[in-house]
Order: sequence, then C-alpha cells, then structure tokens
Amino acid sequence: METTEKEAVRRFYEIINDGSPERLDEICSPHLKGHAGAGTDLTELKNSVASFLAPFPDLAAQVRNMVQEEDLVSVWITYTGTQRGDFAGVPASGRKVKFAAWDLIRVRHGEITEITQYCDLFTIMSQIGALPTAAPA
Repeated sequence: METTEKEAVRRFYEIINDGSPERLDEICSPHLKGHAGAGTDLTELKNSVASFLAPFPDLAAQVRNMVQEEDLVSVWITYTGTQRGDFAGVPASGRKVKFAAWDLIRVRHGEITEITQYCDLFTIMSQIGALPTAAPA
C-alpha cells in the first residue's frame, strides 16, 4: 500500500502528464517553496512546467523509482516528448527526446510543500540538435 506522501507525488506527475500545470493547485500548497528548476514558489513551478509543455506538448513523465524517508520523497523520472515549438532558442525540430530528471519533494498533510527539480538539459539540447557533434578524428 502506498503512503499518502507517495500518492500525492504520483498525482503531481498525473497532472503534468495531463498537460495541465494550472491544476498544480490541486496537490501543491499555496505556500510551496521551490528550488533549482522548480523556481521559488507555486507560480514559478507552474511556469517552469508550462515552459516544457509549450515546446513539448506530448511531454510524458514515467516514474522510474520513488523512495521515501519521512515526509521527503525522492523521485527518478524519465520524460519523453516531441519538440513542436522553440526551446531555449532552438526552433521546433520535430525530434523526439528522452531525458532523465530527479525531484525531491516534501509532502505534508497531503500537499506538496517543497520541491527541488533537476533535469538533464544537456541530453535535451543534444537530442534537438542544439549542440555541435564531435569533429571526425
């Protein structure tokens, strides 16, 4: 049986997979503290998620591993999507991406109250053709 904390975290990724960052209010505290890629608060978290959904409208999160210690849940995620819009100054390429991400999420009373997000931007940029390839030897 899953803990309440893990259920809240799974709900967070369901909302992302639905492409509805505006619905993060359903699971996140209005006083959410964000770190790294999550921004600093709930508004910035929504904007961060939306900034990935705009160029990758089919973005899908697959939870690979979830480990809990007290009210903290560590999550290893694989994201997939297709670049259909500009991302980091790179025009839509139509290329598919697959990249890893890691989130550390604090859940209290069924709400996400704190989140730290990291994702593998190097892999994304490489897969959409934004990085030069190695020169032949």
